[in-house]
Amino acid sequence: MSKPLDPEHPGRFSSSLVAGLAMLTCFTAERPVRGIADMAEELDLGRSTTHRYATTLVTLGYLEQGPSRKYRLSSRVSDFGLSLLDSMVVRRVAREHLRELRARTGRTASLGVLGGAEVAYIDRWQGSRQGQYAVDEGIGLGTRLPIHCTAAGKALLARLPEAEQRNAIAQLRLAKRGPKTIATKTALRAELGRITDEQDGVAIEDEELLAGRRAVAAPVLDKGGRAVAAVELAVPAKAYSREELLAQMGPKVAATAERIAVALT
Repeated sequence: MSKPLDPEHPGRFSSSLVAGLAMLTCFTAERPVRGIADMAEELDLGRSTTHRYATTLVTLGYLEQGPSRKYRLSSRVSDFGLSLLDSMVVRRVAREHLRELRARTGRTASLGVLGGAEVAYIDRWQGSRQGQYAVDEGIGLGTRLPIHCTAAGKALLARLPEAEQRNAIAQLRLAKRGPKTIATKTALRAELGRITDEQDGVAIEDEELLAGRRAVAAPVLDKGGRAVAAVELAVPAKAYSREELLAQMGPKVAATAERIAVALT
């Protein structure tokens, strides 16, 4: 990192900005969690300098620090725009699979990632079947929604390690969004238990975000078993009951998530 990017005009560049942006590129599908020591080695920086940049990126919301004190990307990296989204391996790998899911069902297929108390939609293929636009209104690429009332958010929350899940739930504010929004943390924990124990990791959203909307989601797992994203399919509530959605669309969504996971390895 000691060489200027433009040796003829070194004063045009901020070495701190270059190092900070370079730090974000350290995180890949193969190495989604990084410590200070290995980032410092990869970036050819001192550990104290690396720690200062990492702390700044956490403060700005672009990195998250887990219980192990190691770092991973936050979903806020989507604020950098579509060019950065395109560089995210999981989004690039998932695109064709999401498009195929949309084509097979006629419903809106999305890819979401966890960022604190929200899920951020980093890719989205709009469905065109009757009633679809009404349940997708206001939700687009880059939209961030609460994890407790979205299928993708619950699928990701259910897959978190126990300590991380407990900490995440403790910090949630269960704001009401739809007529059936989960209102208590006890009810949320019970819902997450059903997702894990009874629904094979598949989450259902039942008019919790918006009246007339249901959705189903399944996590995309890396080779270590950690959820890196979730595939979500949204439908009009009048088209499917909760049980019909789980039985008919749940396997399709889970299969799409599995294909993406295989492609990531």
